[in-house]
Amino acid sequence: ITRESDGAFDIAIAPLTSLWDFTAEDPKAPDDADIQKVLPLCSSDGVTIDGQDITLPSDDIQFDVGAIAKGYIADRLKDFLVKKGVNSAIINLGGNVLCIGSKPNGTPFKIGIQKPFADRNETEAVMDITGKSVVSSGIYERCFKQGGKLYHHILNPQTGYPYENGLISVTIISDQSVDGDALSTTCFALGLEDGLKFAEKKG
Repeated sequence: ITRESDGAFDIAIAPLTSLWDFTAEDPKAPDDADIQKVLPLCSSDGVTIDGQDITLPSDDIQFDVGAIAKGYIADRLKDFLVKKGVNSAIINLGGNVLCIGSKPNGTPFKIGIQKPFADRNETEAVMDITGKSVVSSGIYERCFKQGGKLYHHILNPQTGYPYENGLISVTIISDQSVDGDALSTTCFALGLEDGLKFAEKKG
């Protein structure tokens, strides 16, 4: 995904994400000088993968797999439950929902998409889902305001700051939750037009 999106989604973003603390009691944007210092490290260019062997071009390259971790975990939970004979279940990791089959009565699960900046119980839409993953990425979960400006956690590895493209949330329905996780972040990063094209290409 990193390569296919030309770095809009880049797992080598850890030096940057470590500067931003969205869970602090009083979060603040990092100093621009600190951001500019780590930006050259936030690229997977030169990283090679051969089977289980990963070679990094520099010891300073660090991966942040937060954008796909919940999806990966949800997929492994599904594998475990299916092996145990479970054929009807919902795995909900908050922002990542993965369904095993349908409801016991054979009807699809009803999965709600949270309304941005609203109470968790308020939904924007409700979808019928059977055996698939639903993942949302948005600016409303981890964010703060500073000087009247909203800063959110989906960071641009080219600028060091949150993406500003007018999008509030992206939801992806997929077979594998890890794919939905990566695609929701990537499509958000690419913006409405390019994000739609990317999703259709991955289709």
